[in-house]
Amino acid sequence: MKKSLAIFVFRLLIVCIPFLGQAQDPQLSQFYAAPLLISPAFAGINSTSKVNFNYRNQWPNLEANYQFTSFSADLSLGRFNSGVGIIATTDKQFANLKTTSLGLQYAYHIDLSPDQTLSLGMQGTYVNRGLDMNNLITGDQISNLLTSGSLGASNDPLLNNMNTQRAYVDLTVGGLLNTRNYWVGVAAHHINQPNKSLISSSDEILATKFSVQLGTKIILQENFYEADSYQERNNEKSISPVIHYKQQGDFQQLDMGAYLTWSPMVFGLWYRGIPIAKSKMGNPNRESMVALIGYKQDNFSIGYSYDLTLSQLGPAAGGAHEISMAYLFDFDFSLKKPFVKWKRNLSCPKF
Repeated sequence: MKKSLAIFVFRLLIVCIPFLGQAQDPQLSQFYAAPLLISPAFAGINSTSKVNFNYRNQWPNLEANYQFTSFSADLSLGRFNSGVGIIATTDKQFANLKTTSLGLQYAYHIDLSPDQTLSLGMQGTYVNRGLDMNNLITGDQISNLLTSGSLGASNDPLLNNMNTQRAYVDLTVGGLLNTRNYWVGVAAHHINQPNKSLISSSDEILATKFSVQLGTKIILQENFYEADSYQERNNEKSISPVIHYKQQGDFQQLDMGAYLTWSPMVFGLWYRGIPIAKSKMGNPNRESMVALIGYKQDNFSIGYSYDLTLSQLGPAAGGAHEISMAYLFDFDFSLKKPFVKWKRNLSCPKF
């Protein structure tokens, strides 16, 4: 039966969850296609508003794969040098553990010069983690199956100390310096270090995650920054080298690569891992190579990326597939004449 084909030993799952939690934060290969996930400092930046949709299916060939979906929207309030954002996410780990969240963001933008903007943001998120106990099988039930031929009821003492739901509030701050052709960003997630354990008597603190974003845009055509129309916007030709570093507890990760924009197409290639570092088990810290193809026309963009697994899990797990869609509004909700003149001072990629 299906239940026996997908046996999850209860104690093993409970033991594994804390280790998975060290890197449980959603991880997207197209991180700039979900800018509000990177940092609340992106909310309403560049006097524009936008909506983003992202979906990731990791290790699809495994029954215990990981799936993540997010929807975000942010509004520009240029009259107040501000932006607000909302982001909703859901993920599924194994077939049993599910996390949903709803976050609200606020960012304040400081124009340092016509081509430089400093953005400071903060975020509060309500998070709910749930464990579906219906298709979990405990160790004593397996013993019953081997001895009597039936699972029977479980007497595992952990069941009496187990919650199927855990809710908590999560806090994030971030900053972003964006210029004509480069950007530097920092963010700190889980600064209040909430307890996310599903076991009543356990404190499983979610460690603060720090991240750094660096990149530059190399323009391959003249007068691009002086362009002031949708038609000229669609003629972008550029290369954008990027670095995205994250550290959470003992876990650290580095994405480094580049985007090639040859409008309306965008191509990307980058490496995820830290070759000079090793995991706790002594293996090289290498995770994947990522390839991207995207299409961007006027205010709409859509992208697909594939992660080729380089870790010991290997390509047989199926890598990871990721899809993103976004729509940008040249619209400021705080102005009497809400449509604003397009400004080309956001140098970050769109994928």
